[in-house]
Formats: sequence, structure tokens, C-alpha cells
Amino acid sequence: MRYSKRRLDSSANERCREEVIADQVSSISTQSFSIVEAKSLIGKNAPSRARKLIRKDDIIFATVRPTLKRVAIISDEFDNQICSTGYCVLRPNKMHLFPPFLYFQLLTEKTTNRVAALQKGATYPAISDSDLFSQLILLPPLPEQRAIARALRAVQAARETRLREIALERERKAALMEHLFTHGTRGEPTKRTEIGEMPESWEAESLRSLAFRFISGGTPSTQETDFWDGCIPWTTSAPIDDQDVILHKAQRYITQKGLESSASNIVPKGNLIVGTRVGVGKAVTNAIDIAINQDLTGVILNHEKINPEFISYLFKAQMVQSFLNGRKRGTTIKGISRLDLSSLVISLPPLVEQNKMVRVLSSCDAKTVALDHEAFLLDELFRAMLEELMTGRQRAGALVSDKS
Repeated sequence: MRYSKRRLDSSANERCREEVIADQVSSISTQSFSIVEAKSLIGKNAPSRARKLIRKDDIIFATVRPTLKRVAIISDEFDNQICSTGYCVLRPNKMHLFPPFLYFQLLTEKTTNRVAALQKGATYPAISDSDLFSQLILLPPLPEQRAIARALRAVQAARETRLREIALERERKAALMEHLFTHGTRGEPTKRTEIGEMPESWEAESLRSLAFRFISGGTPSTQETDFWDGCIPWTTSAPIDDQDVILHKAQRYITQKGLESSASNIVPKGNLIVGTRVGVGKAVTNAIDIAINQDLTGVILNHEKINPEFISYLFKAQMVQSFLNGRKRGTTIKGISRLDLSSLVISLPPLVEQNKMVRVLSSCDAKTVALDHEAFLLDELFRAMLEELMTGRQRAGALVSDKS
């Protein structure tokens, strides 16, 4: 099959007249390649950059930082609206060019590499509309264009479905956590306490009463390069994110000499690491023995009273976060003191019930991880298919029958 080459010149793209409602370049997601945020503005309040009329099946391409691939195809929802002058608007001649095919063409690495070579500017690298219009694309016959677009869209849609499922699962888990931390798992009557409602068999306990000790952290001198070449894992607050991720990997490794010089300490595995200087309130159960920096505090727990994973989940609760946020102090960096952390009072169920709750919430995490992996594989498949189909190395007819 022969592919011809066509240039995206201005004669093939009707330029848009000026209007008055605007959107920003950042409104397009660089993950889903679609418009994820748009604003409704009265004409007189619209910024001066709001000048380009867009219509259904137009493709808009952000010319500022073009390698970020802020590309979107205009749906019915945004027909006859206005976009920023930060976008180049391409309106395909449908006699020769199927709009979704052009949309996918603009996502290829070949297009990205070409525009990268043309961009100018250091702080805000950009290309002109004419730079994009001058690009050559491979142009198969329309039936093949449609088949290619359908094949790619099917994979893209499957990934979007997984992402929606992940969002729903996280919402379900958040609702489940709120219910479990208030009502427990046994349906028993609740009682009012100083920290809120909890089941009758639960107790209000301070973190101080559940911990043997609190461990501080420090940072070895970067002047001593041998400090980074040992076998003791060391971490900052960066790996402790907002999801329920168990800390498996260290950022760096230090020698015993480096550990001693930093006033850091090792937190034995199976305990709690809490952000107390940066990322205040983020908490994780460490799966390995690990040294920590000064942004973190290690909490050595009494395992006969509390399951470490239970309390790491409990730290996501609104009550705990409100307590910690209310005690932040500082000007440049707002942190909490060890005294404030140790005085945190939590609702504590019996250990057997803690373990049950951990199993329930862990199953939610496992489902999210599985869905996230599926989304990753679909993203990899999309990228591979994009390059194969858009270069003609693979025919779409073998994947999707053309019914047009």
C-alpha cells in the first residue's frame, strides 16, 4: 500500500476569526490528550489571548512547550467555542484527511522530534503556527486513515476506562475508610468521645502510648562521597506519597560512617514513618530497615497494641490530618514538633479488628494496583501501535475492519 505525503500548510487549514471566550494551554491533559478544564467567560472579561474560534473535529496543538504534546480533538461539547492563541488550530479538509487520523499523527514521536528541533526560546520554548503547518505527514487513503484511527481510539478508550475505574475505586476506598474508622466492622453501637464517634469497644489512645520511641533523621554531608556508597538505605519524604504505597526502595545508600555523621537513625522495618517537616502528615509503613532524613520521624510501635499498616491507613483520615495541619509551625517550612505528633489521639480498635480492617483496605489497594498496571500496559500498547500504524509498518486492516 502506498502512503503519500502532504504538508499541513495554511491552504489546507482554515484560519479562525477572533472571538471572546478563552481557555488556557494547560487545559489539555498531557496524559489523556484531551481537554480536561475549560472556563466559561463573558466576552468582555476574556483575556486578550482568547481569539481562536474552534469547531467540532478541529485539532488544537499547543505551540508553547510543544514537546509536552498538548493536543486535543474538538468534540461536540466545545463546538463553536474559543481557544487561546497559545494553540494552533488545524481544520482538516475532510475530502483528504480524517480528523482523528491527524490528531493521532500529531502525537507521534516523529512529530514531537520535528517540532522540538524548531522550537525557540529558553524559558518558554515555542514554535509558530507556520512551523506546524509546514510539517509533512504520511497520508494513506481515507479508508485506511479511518481504520487506523479506530484501532488507536479503541486502545485509548480502554485505558480511559481503567483510569475511571481507578478513580472510582479510590473514591470507594475513601468512603469505606470513613465508615470503618467510625463504625468498625462488627456493627456494634457507637459512643461519643473527645475525638469523635467510635464503636463502644474501641479506645481513644495517644500515639505516645502506642510507641516505644520516636526516631529523628538527618542528612549526611554531600562532601563525603563515600557516604553514598555503603549498604544502609536512606530516604527523604519524597517516596511517601498520598496513596497507600509501602516504602520498599531507598533514595540513596550510606555507610555507617555517614549514618553517624548525619545524626540520622535507622527505623526498623514494620514501623511507621511520618512526614513532620516536609509532607506533614504523610505516613507509611516501611517494609525495610531504613535511615531517614530530617523531614521525617520514625515511630517505633508496640506491635502488641497496634498494626503498623492500620495506623498508616488511619493517618489518611480527616480527623488525623486536621489535627496535624492545625499544629504546623514555621515561616519558610511549616512542620510539626515531635511533641505534637506524640500527643495525637486516635481511635483504636482491638488488634483482631485492626487486622481485619487492614485486609479489607489492602484488597482495595490491590485492585487499584492491578487496574493501574492494566492502564500502564494499555498506554504502552497505544504508543507501540501509534508508531507502527502511523509509519505504515503495520496495517490497520488486520486489527479493525473498515465499515465506512
